[in-house]
Amino acid sequence: MSKILILSRDLNINKDLIGLLSGVGYEAISVETEKEAIKAAGEFSPDIAIIDTSIVDINIVSTCRSLKLQNETNDIQIVLLTSKDSDSQEVLVGADGYITKPFNENILIATVNAHLRIKKLLDILYTNNSELAKSLYQLNVLYNTSSQLAGTLDKTKLINIMNTGLDKSLNSSLCHALVMNEPQDATLIINSMYPITEALEEALKLRAMLSYKSLFENNKLPFELSIGDITVEKHIKEQDGLFDLNILNWDCMFSAISTADKFFGTVEIIRKNEFSGEDSTCFQTVVKQVSLPLESALLYEEIQKTNIKLEKLEKLKSEFISIVSHELRTPLTSIKNSLEMMLSGRMGEITNIQDNFLNLAKRNVDRLAGIINDLLDLSKIEAGKMEYRFEPLNILEPVKFVMSTFENLADKKHIQLFINSSKDEFNIYGDSNRIEQILTNLVSNAIKFTPNNGKVAVNIEKTNADSIDTTLFFNDSSLIDSNGELNFGQDYVKITIEDTGIGIKTEDIPKVFDKFQQIESSLSREVGGTGLGLPIAMQLIEAHKGKIWLESEFEKGSKFSFIIPLFQDTRLLTNHKK
Repeated sequence: MSKILILSRDLNINKDLIGLLSGVGYEAISVETEKEAIKAAGEFSPDIAIIDTSIVDINIVSTCRSLKLQNETNDIQIVLLTSKDSDSQEVLVGADGYITKPFNENILIATVNAHLRIKKLLDILYTNNSELAKSLYQLNVLYNTSSQLAGTLDKTKLINIMNTGLDKSLNSSLCHALVMNEPQDATLIINSMYPITEALEEALKLRAMLSYKSLFENNKLPFELSIGDITVEKHIKEQDGLFDLNILNWDCMFSAISTADKFFGTVEIIRKNEFSGEDSTCFQTVVKQVSLPLESALLYEEIQKTNIKLEKLEKLKSEFISIVSHELRTPLTSIKNSLEMMLSGRMGEITNIQDNFLNLAKRNVDRLAGIINDLLDLSKIEAGKMEYRFEPLNILEPVKFVMSTFENLADKKHIQLFINSSKDEFNIYGDSNRIEQILTNLVSNAIKFTPNNGKVAVNIEKTNADSIDTTLFFNDSSLIDSNGELNFGQDYVKITIEDTGIGIKTEDIPKVFDKFQQIESSLSREVGGTGLGLPIAMQLIEAHKGKIWLESEFEKGSKFSFIIPLFQDTRLLTNHKK
């Protein structure tokens, strides 16, 4: 039943409104002061408040604001009851509508019904927004949890990350995970809002063991286990409470932590509020996220044990630890090796469908490895720790080398590659490896975004400051003076990578050198990318005292051009040499 609060000192109005509204099935009460209205709003939780503006000693705007600020009535609809000759602008400063006196009963009922419908829609919108906010929060937790899981090979840390992710995403009161270490050795990791009683601790151990055994009711247990084999590790968030056996009557969700052929343990979360279907999906997703890193962690442990048994040299140990310190690279390597073994058939025959999915996973692992390398390069550049080995070199040599490495890829797409040079030598003072990295990024992009049967050309020529349009540059640097003129030398080598690809819209050109930026198109979605290749290329070019710019026509092709000073200006580059 909808509830209506009436604020008026006119007894006749109160009587008429209550009678009229009650007659059509609404519950209505009346008050005479603002204080009474605020109190009644908290206790009565009305859907609509009808306020008589003829009350001289109340501030309508203040009253509306006070009602809207109440937690119980923050979505209340406020309708003003005004005289015909009054200024109804109050509606614009806090109220949602108004009715003039003397009121027509049919109009009043219609107005009330309309505002009730509005409130119902607002309630639905609020609910949907709340559910959306919850889903977005859970997605954010899932993303952060995934990132953290990729950063460690410690089994206990992985379980704690999982427990923390479950706690944050599902607001659980208690989470306990039974982690199998080896036969007759297991750890029960308990994350609890409050301290737990000894009786509850023992009950959780028994509950975890029985749940584990129930998973393999008709099969051999992966690990033989008894209560005495379980050690407990507790993490308590707050101290101003206590959980006892009653918590076992609350709602719970349980799952095994495993992959297709590995069993790691079990996990259960408990809370007072009932879990929803969306909560169950989130729970299973978090648990699945930890399974593969645990497999990598297990493999890591086996490698460690093998190294100890074989008494590897200390150098091998230090190299291994160094690899592990790269946090993201190590689990990726393990995953990639596992995929390659499965694809090779050494782990058993696989179906065509499995082969397709495994190859898809391997491509994504390679792509993620590329992302990591790009991120490492970018972090080194931004931290000023990128090493450069400057020396005199003919830039044609790295150009020819890079183009030769892309011949097979270009052939697959029937793309013609060209090198156009006005002479045989363009001597610069630079780092050959970094020049190759720049060219690799630019040529790779050109081939990637050029459809089949297209063309990619690298044009090399000598130019000078007067011939360069500095308005095409993407950011300011010491190369440009206050008049927009190049103030560094006169002679440059200009290299342009030109393609007949999809091109870039004019409005998107300023974005191409932004980190993690991907220009939206059907082909860009197909080929993917990190969005870091061009920012890295720009930084490396600027480290060579050069500049890069882009000219492009949508659906016709693009031209990435960069300049680097010719050899006679090398005295100004010596400060970059490491």
